[in-house]
Amino acid sequence: MASELCQTLQQAVSRHCVDKVTKTALESVTLYRAESPTDPVLVVYEPRFYVVVQGQKTLLLNEQPFTYGEGEYLISGLELPVSGRITRASSQKPYLALCLSFSPAEIDTVLQKSVGFVHKPMHSRPAMGVSETSAVVMEALVRLMALLDDDEPSPFLAELIKMELLYRLLQEEQGPILYGMAREQSDVARITKALDHLKEHFRKPCEIGALVAQAGMGHSQFYKQFKMLTGMTPVQYRTRLRLQEARRLMVWEGSKAADAAFAVGYESPSHFSRDYRKIFGRPPHADLAFIRSIGVERYSALHEEVWR
Repeated sequence: MASELCQTLQQAVSRHCVDKVTKTALESVTLYRAESPTDPVLVVYEPRFYVVVQGQKTLLLNEQPFTYGEGEYLISGLELPVSGRITRASSQKPYLALCLSFSPAEIDTVLQKSVGFVHKPMHSRPAMGVSETSAVVMEALVRLMALLDDDEPSPFLAELIKMELLYRLLQEEQGPILYGMAREQSDVARITKALDHLKEHFRKPCEIGALVAQAGMGHSQFYKQFKMLTGMTPVQYRTRLRLQEARRLMVWEGSKAADAAFAVGYESPSHFSRDYRKIFGRPPHADLAFIRSIGVERYSALHEEVWR
């Protein structure tokens, strides 16, 4: 049954996803299409539900891989900087995916209305996970996509189906991630506050004391939970934010490598170059030359647009 539902969902996503990224008439639903594999791209994955209905994608959270393909979904409960690439896609069988956005408040609404709900504990693991899409979740997604066939898709019906999806997902393997997002005193919620601070101040030295204060945790507990949930240390998280911004400055604003390095907080261009090569596979000058040999717009269209 799940296989048949996945085929139905494939057809619906293919029909409505006319560009690499399609913002649908349903506010929470975005569709993705790619007709070739992509180079690794450094992106910040926001808290979302992503389901692949055709093709395959691989993310690296620090060094931990998350690969998900047809009929599988990924949930992210924090804003996590990952290196990602689409690994299986062609013009005959394009990569097709659906993204559903949600807020902690929406999850909390579902929890408050779910009498007798017993949450599963979130054992030592990142705030990101991959699972097989169950038949009940797939069927709800099919109904959600069917709304787009109407001349004026109903926001009311879309909201009901979205609440149903969150209810189902809370009961499944990745449910603890969602539960943690909705609980103000959970480790996920506390680390979220620290990440917000890091994103705002990533150009500055990483002051652990300020992050600990934002999270409202003890120092050792904060460090342990931060690394467990994000897969990296605060300094590593900051480094990825810096590199993402530095690459944008070089590619889109024409900054020189050294200028971009200083602009995002590096004190040493050689240190910047080492970090850059580790993440992107090439030193800054070589990477920029490669992108320009293809053409910035064409490179973005081939490798980056599908991640936006």
